[in-house]
Amino acid sequence: MSEHVKPDRVKCQRTLPAELSSPSDAAISRLPISARRSFGATDASHRTAQVGKSGVAWGLLRKADALLEEAIGAGDPADRFRCAYLAALRGAGAVLAAAPAGAGSKRKRSGNAWVLMDAAAPAFGAWSKFFAGWSAARAAVETGVSIVITDSDSDAFFAEVGRFLTAVEDFIGQDASEHLRAS
Repeated sequence: MSEHVKPDRVKCQRTLPAELSSPSDAAISRLPISARRSFGATDASHRTAQVGKSGVAWGLLRKADALLEEAIGAGDPADRFRCAYLAALRGAGAVLAAAPAGAGSKRKRSGNAWVLMDAAAPAFGAWSKFFAGWSAARAAVETGVSIVITDSDSDAFFAEVGRFLTAVEDFIGQDASEHLRAS
């Protein structure tokens, strides 16, 4: 049998625009206290990511946009939060789909989207920490555990998810333009 040698992928170094590289300070201040402690002040604008081509990423981003639209119509703040969080998860999926195969750690892969996104696309590290900080609140909402999500918290979270999805779109779009230039 002959061995198939996989050609080396041409990888491009990319950064996110500074204004989209991390959640806003106001949004970070709304994180649950336990999550805020782990959210150190970092300059994420200097981190870079390597991305590969994937049409799947655009499909996931469309699903994220649909979930964010669904959040608009949710009357209850907890429901708005839940839909916005699910939109953010689809955005993380889009980042993972656009990241090069094998990006991140070679260790056992976590099932946590935020851990995976942080490993595969370090430029999204601040976003990973931000959304991971809300994971317990999302789990509580999903399971019906009593948790207070105010209108203000829900609206601010919704706005940050919108900013995150804009960063994801830029990330995927840069990959497409890099691919066209290489052709």
